[in-house]
Amino acid sequence: MQVIKTSQRSSLFKRILASQLILSLAWPSAGFVYAAGPAPSSVAGDVSVQGESAALQNLGRAVQSPDARSSNLPSRNAPPSQPSFVLPDMGDPGGDSLSRMDEKKYGEMIMRQIRPDPDYSNDLPIYDYLNQMERRLLQAAKRLQLGGANEQGSGAYNFEVFAVKDSSINAFALPGGFIGFHTGLLVSAETDSEVASVMGHETGHVLQRHLARQMDKQTTNTMIALAGILLGALAASRNPGAASGLMQGGQAVAVNNQLSYSRDAEREADRIGFQILAASGYDVNGAPGFFQRLQKATGIMDSGVPSYVRTHPLTTDRIADMQDRARNIANRNVPTAVEFYFIKARARMEQSGSSSQMYDLKNTFESLSKQSAPGKQMEGFYGLSLVALKQGKFDQASSYLQQARNLANSVSAPGSPILRQSLSLDITTSELALARGKGDEALQIAQATLKAFPQSYAAGAAMMNAYLKLGRTNDAITWLKARTRLQPNEVVWWSMLSNAYDQAKNVPMRHYALGEKYALEGAWPSAIEQLKIARSSSGADFYQASSIDARLREMQREYQDELKEQGKNMPS
Repeated sequence: MQVIKTSQRSSLFKRILASQLILSLAWPSAGFVYAAGPAPSSVAGDVSVQGESAALQNLGRAVQSPDARSSNLPSRNAPPSQPSFVLPDMGDPGGDSLSRMDEKKYGEMIMRQIRPDPDYSNDLPIYDYLNQMERRLLQAAKRLQLGGANEQGSGAYNFEVFAVKDSSINAFALPGGFIGFHTGLLVSAETDSEVASVMGHETGHVLQRHLARQMDKQTTNTMIALAGILLGALAASRNPGAASGLMQGGQAVAVNNQLSYSRDAEREADRIGFQILAASGYDVNGAPGFFQRLQKATGIMDSGVPSYVRTHPLTTDRIADMQDRARNIANRNVPTAVEFYFIKARARMEQSGSSSQMYDLKNTFESLSKQSAPGKQMEGFYGLSLVALKQGKFDQASSYLQQARNLANSVSAPGSPILRQSLSLDITTSELALARGKGDEALQIAQATLKAFPQSYAAGAAMMNAYLKLGRTNDAITWLKARTRLQPNEVVWWSMLSNAYDQAKNVPMRHYALGEKYALEGAWPSAIEQLKIARSSSGADFYQASSIDARLREMQREYQDELKEQGKNMPS
């Protein structure tokens, strides 16, 4: 298997994101995002199963039967004179061609290519924000007993939401519950309910198993698309132009054969997303509001666009459909969490890399800080603190950060802990203290933040950075070992554990942890090599050496299995 270097992954990543494996959100601007590029944005998520259209037309109407599984929305939310619009739960419609285990396997294979890519966002507060929102939506889906949400054991999806450094407005779902958000979508949204409406849509794609249904009915087309991805990956290191052609060629055949099914799947995802959004307490007007604003901003109409954009449901139809459902839900005032505005600032930072972009970004933040809306002011001052921190101007960073905190405290709703405390503010405060050489203060803030947000990756990483800065390597190793046992598929913990072992001068375990990191990034030969180095290094006790040997054999089997999927032989 040819290993693609990190420097070569960026173009591959973009092609993977545009590939047939991805269930695209296809917001009105999303099609045009890719219209200028080599690959169309009409992708696997925009298809549905043959013959499903008529069923959805019959079932997608107002359903008043109390026996309907999807009729669990509180009746007080709907005016008594009108029926409640509900999504018929299609259950587990995936066929035998792609099991849930297969979906997870394919999703993990794709993620191993995505994680080390430069366009993959490693901003942990953004990661925390997106996954906290997804957990809230999934809890609502479970209460509604939507198909797949209550799945247990090996068949359950391990939902994970990550960000992509891209200023375009788009989101997508991968097999197995992986969901990606472009930073441009976070920046463009005006409320967290708008972000949640997008996430609910993508969750609908996953729960309704649209990819499995596509592969069940369109196996040949999907295999053509898969082949295009693999060929494009192999060609990327030699000839990017040829790789693009291969990807396009594979897609063209598959897309051409799937045009008649795209609209039903998108409508189905819209409907289940709306149901989840309403049940989770977000503003149900988030989706139609976002659609309308994007339509005005882009000027996109339903005619005069490339054919692969027309495979998405008509913008006007989707807006009208969402507005009709929203009218049947009682109006409620849903405040936007202050964290949303700080995440917007972090998303702007993520998609601005060069020094010239940083200069423009600073001007943007200064402009926002002078606006009258408190949310924009918070985004502006917090963004200015991030820029100052990155430039090493710690006094400025502290001043801007305090102004952002003061604004957050002034607008927080009484008795609302999500509005009263901000993960991003606390993490940046800890990072600033550490940068100033105040390790004990940084550690104290990080520990308090982790206590308040026990599922936070950012807080855990901030605590580890403080431990290592203070030379408390044993504390860091103990915590990271426990965390890697609980979350063995998280690159961030293995990377930090490798650094901790390095600081502790434990050579074999440093290489062992590094091998696990490489394996999660899909660099199997490098991962195996690291474990061989760990096995041959002195210093490991009997238990550690046995664990390394066992893991090396397991890793070699996993690498062989993945090569078999691709019809290759493992190099000697």
